[in-house]
Amino acid sequence: MTSAYESDPIFQTNPLQVLNIVTRIQSREIALPDFQRDFVWDSTRTAELLGSIMSRYPVGTLLFWEQGEGQDFASRSFDGAPSSSNNPPSVLVLDGQQRLTSLYQALTGSGDERYFIKVDEFVDIPSRTVREVPDVDFEKAIFSMPAVSKPGRRSQTLTPSHLPIAEVHKFDDWLDDYADAIGDDHQLPLTARQAKSLYREMRDKYISPLKTYGLPVLTLPSSTSMDAVCTIFETLNRTGKPLGPFELLTARFFPQGVNLRDLWDDAEANHKALKEFRIDPYNVLQAICLRVRGSAQRSDVLKKLSGDDIKAHWESATSGFAGVIDMIQSDCGVTSQKWLPYGMLLTPMAAVWDQLKALKPLERPQALRRIQQFFWASTFTTNYDQGANSQMGADYSRLSKWITAGEGEAPEVINDLQINATTLRTATVRRKALYSGLICLLVKNKAADFHTGQSMTATSAHEAESHHIFPKAYLARQQNSESSELMLNRSLIDGETNRIIGSHAPSSYIEKMKAAYGEQRLADVLASHAIASQPASGLLEDNYTAFLDERLEIVIQLIEEATGKTIQREGSH
Repeated sequence: MTSAYESDPIFQTNPLQVLNIVTRIQSREIALPDFQRDFVWDSTRTAELLGSIMSRYPVGTLLFWEQGEGQDFASRSFDGAPSSSNNPPSVLVLDGQQRLTSLYQALTGSGDERYFIKVDEFVDIPSRTVREVPDVDFEKAIFSMPAVSKPGRRSQTLTPSHLPIAEVHKFDDWLDDYADAIGDDHQLPLTARQAKSLYREMRDKYISPLKTYGLPVLTLPSSTSMDAVCTIFETLNRTGKPLGPFELLTARFFPQGVNLRDLWDDAEANHKALKEFRIDPYNVLQAICLRVRGSAQRSDVLKKLSGDDIKAHWESATSGFAGVIDMIQSDCGVTSQKWLPYGMLLTPMAAVWDQLKALKPLERPQALRRIQQFFWASTFTTNYDQGANSQMGADYSRLSKWITAGEGEAPEVINDLQINATTLRTATVRRKALYSGLICLLVKNKAADFHTGQSMTATSAHEAESHHIFPKAYLARQQNSESSELMLNRSLIDGETNRIIGSHAPSSYIEKMKAAYGEQRLADVLASHAIASQPASGLLEDNYTAFLDERLEIVIQLIEEATGKTIQREGSH
């Protein structure tokens, strides 16, 4: 006898191929419910997802909701997909938006980034074999470049061996040209025919999954009530916690007398900053792995760390994170986790903190200045945007010698500050590291409260929000061509002052501030926010472009002071 569940299942479970889903997103047959949050994944997470699919690893289940006739549920297209369609979508995605948007953009060449594969990372040319998954360094094998050139951001130099992921369907055409190039290179031990055979094998192993990988999909029928959908969606977002490396190592080390969960609970109890800054306990394991293995790669953390390593370094590593957080709060203006440019940047700093603490008292100030210089240079170079694990390893190997005595090679970022005025001038608030770095510099510069004119305390700086200096509504009325969301148009302003500012011209609300606490104090307040206030300044003249140019120069000076480096202005060499 068939049970009720077997005859009328609550949901259907079917795998759908990546290419099938991408095609249906393109035609808007698959869309998002309007209440879904915006796409927030960065290029690193997208590259990791692509690597998992190419490795044929599980990437989680998707949850769809069928739409029947008569249903009029508000929906929208995926970020980068066509928005117009004569017909409503037949399926809404309840869980899986970030993964599907990442795959759609990578495979169609839409969105802010373009993704590429370094095909040579997947083969061993001397032995004429395709590498196995554990032997492929996916951080190197998959990379992205901005769709529109962003000055100051480091970019790969494209070569014939770099295959655009959006063109994987043209792999065979690409291979014809690349194999001929290999055959003409007499330094390589391959003929064109041998190259084609090798790279076709690589295609079948690593490229094909980008089209044929089956994503597991749970589909709710169209008869599912709104109340049930809301309950399911809330439950997914409240209790869904992925199994991560820390949980795996907790199980692995328990027989060795190391209870990572208890150790972490004690660390959070002893160092409140760990919880306040939402430090991931896995980052502590990475810091320990940097010390004992010189690497923060997940494979090394999982395979090479031992229970004895944890016992020897856990306490000093967690104290290192607490010490670094205390330093960046007190000396670098990072009042809260919200304004931390890069969470991963704390790991190599925490790994070397015990060396700094071991210095004699009179030797520590110089070491502190060096590690702060490293913090600011890394923030404004944005070199933790991609390949953070590799970057941590490279930085630690030099940091551990350089910060304590100033000897040996300094971290790459100290000698090669990849930032220029154009990057700062055009950066929007979406460039999180630059934006957060600017806000922290203002706090470090003792930014004063717009409303009272008094210097912000740690508490008031923590509570203040970033608001527009030239109001967005005002710029819209002026039909200014420059974005209102440039980071140079933001500063820490309390909510009450922001309501007073409203949509008024800057010159209007500045007059109110001058009447409140005088011209000199007004000038001091604006200067503390890196804002020029001379009579003909862009702010007082309501000239947005002039304001941006003036503030850019002041901000550059603050960055140069923090990093100890000179930033290239427009037209300079």
